[in-house]
Amino acid sequence: MARYKEFDREDILEKAMQTFWQYGYEGTSIQILVKSTGIHRGSLYDTFGDKRSLFCEVLEYYNKTIVGSALERLENPNSSWSDLVDFFNRIIEFSLSDRECKGCLLVNSAIEFCPNDSEISRSIRAQFKRIERAFYNTLNNAKNRGEIPRSRDVYTLAKYLTCSLKGLRVTAKIDPTRDSLERVQKSILATLQTQAIAP
Repeated sequence: MARYKEFDREDILEKAMQTFWQYGYEGTSIQILVKSTGIHRGSLYDTFGDKRSLFCEVLEYYNKTIVGSALERLENPNSSWSDLVDFFNRIIEFSLSDRECKGCLLVNSAIEFCPNDSEISRSIRAQFKRIERAFYNTLNNAKNRGEIPRSRDVYTLAKYLTCSLKGLRVTAKIDPTRDSLERVQKSILATLQTQAIAP
């Protein structure tokens, strides 16, 4: 009779996510995963397959938990400018609470995988697209309410915010100070509320 695996799958995914987030994919060995998750090597392979398969599942878990939680208010059909401001405030607080300065798992993984792994690259792109759509939803609402100028192209602004978010999270890795992050945040938001410059 097969022995019952006495562990919670989501608990293992959480621990594996934190491990990949801190060390990167290449820097995370199976032995490090065994130590950080607290389950035996055999159980790790039996449950998740190889390291790459576990990482793919971790990315989906990250999308469900970290990304999903961050975007909850922006994805709401009634989201507003204040939700956008609050989003960046929470990103700053999240970044400052990260003592290891891990940055963004998606950005870190994009650097490692996007040139060479099409499957994982698709997963990363899908999550960035989700972020972009959430920004578009909120910006469109803000435009309709007169919270940003009606001349602004919200499609382009959503892409701009997605790029700005990536840059903010990278900045948090190299200069994790409140003053630095808040200056960047103010510049990002101020750009949205200015009139568009004619080409």
